[in-house]
Amino acid sequence: MEIAGQTAIVTGAASGLGLAVVRALVGQGAHVAALDLPGPALQGLAGDSVLPLACNVADGPAMEGAFRALTDWRGGARILVNCAGVLAPARVFRRARSADGSPGRATPRPLSDLRRAIDVNLTGTFNSIRLFAAALADGSGGDGPDCGVIVNTASVAAHEALSAQAGYGASKAGVAAMTLPLARELARFGIRVVAVAPGSFDTGVFADVPAHTQAQLIRDVPFPHRLGRPEEFARLVVEIIGNQMLNGAVLRLDGAVRMREPEAAT
Repeated sequence: MEIAGQTAIVTGAASGLGLAVVRALVGQGAHVAALDLPGPALQGLAGDSVLPLACNVADGPAMEGAFRALTDWRGGARILVNCAGVLAPARVFRRARSADGSPGRATPRPLSDLRRAIDVNLTGTFNSIRLFAAALADGSGGDGPDCGVIVNTASVAAHEALSAQAGYGASKAGVAAMTLPLARELARFGIRVVAVAPGSFDTGVFADVPAHTQAQLIRDVPFPHRLGRPEEFARLVVEIIGNQMLNGAVLRLDGAVRMREPEAAT
C-alpha cells in the first residue's frame, strides 16, 4: 500500500512509539487520526494532517464515537496502527514487612491491576480492529491491492516475560496470538495483519522500570548495545505497510535480546 494520500488511525498516539508512527506517516503524506487519552500532549498534535481524538481504547462506545468522527473528517481509514499500551506490573501477591523487619503476611494482588493490562493492551487492540475491519468489509483479497493494513504492538514479553510481568506478558501474548487468525479471517477482504514485538525502547513506559533493571536490560542487548529508538519502530511500520507479503507474522524488533531475570539491586 502506498502511504501518500491515505488516512490512518494510530492509537497511543500522544507519546512514545505511537507519536513516532504519527510523525512517520505524516512524513509519508498520510492524514492521521491520533487517538489517546485526553491531555495537552494529544491536543498538541492538531494540524492540517492530524486529527487528535481523545478516547480510551478499551471503551467500546467511546471508540465507536471516535471512528464516527474520523469518518466525518476523512471518510474512513485504510491503515490502523495500535500502539496504546500500559506496562502494569502485577505480582500475584504482596508481602509487607513487619515493624521488626520480618516478612509480613502475604496479600493477594488486586484483580484491578491485571484487568488494566488486559483492558488496554488486549481488549483495546481488539476494539479498534473490530471497528476498522467492519468499515472495510466490502473489499476483496486475491492478488489485488491491499484494502487495509493493521499493525499491532506486541512485545518480547509475549515470549519471555520477567517475574512480576504475568499480567503484562499475558496481555501481549494475546496480541501476538491473535495475529495469524485475524490475518486469515480478514484475508478475503484484502486486509493484512502484522504484529511487531519490540524489546526495550526509549519511551515513557521504560522510565517506569526500576533503574537497576533498566541498566541490565540495556546490557543484555547484544547489538546494537542500547535501547531501541521510537523512530526505528516507526520505520518498520512504514515497511510493513508497503510490503504486501508481510502478513500474519509477529516481527521481533529487539537487537537479538532474550529477556532474563534482573539481578537484585545493589
